[in-house]
Amino acid sequence: MSVEPKAVVRRFLSDSRDPETGEWRADVISECFDVDRYFSHTWGAGLVETGRRMGEFFAAFGPAREIISDTLIAEGEFVVHHTSWRAEHVGRVLGVEATGRTVEMNHVEMWRVENGKIVEHWGGLGESWRLYDQITAEG
Repeated sequence: MSVEPKAVVRRFLSDSRDPETGEWRADVISECFDVDRYFSHTWGAGLVETGRRMGEFFAAFGPAREIISDTLIAEGEFVVHHTSWRAEHVGRVLGVEATGRTVEMNHVEMWRVENGKIVEHWGGLGESWRLYDQITAEG
């Protein structure tokens, strides 16, 4: 039985982190990703290194509060994901030490799913310039 690409991405986005601890769930990751073939064009790395880089980036923010709920749009093997969120800037990111400011981000990314597994990813950091402006603004 073939799994629709949108269902694979939805499973990853909704179930890959433990809701109480925030820890990644290895069983869901291995279910959703082709670990050997996956490549993130955003992070320039395979799955393990992408996870490490994402962890460093997102550690600079407190718990995210969703503003707009997730939107998923699928066409063939591609799935586009959009959400907006707010969080407090609590650690060093983009060369800027923690400011304590609340930042808001629009998060758009695209996944390619092949044979029921995520094999590629693009996007997610397209608004880095806006984030940088928010954490470095005067006043």
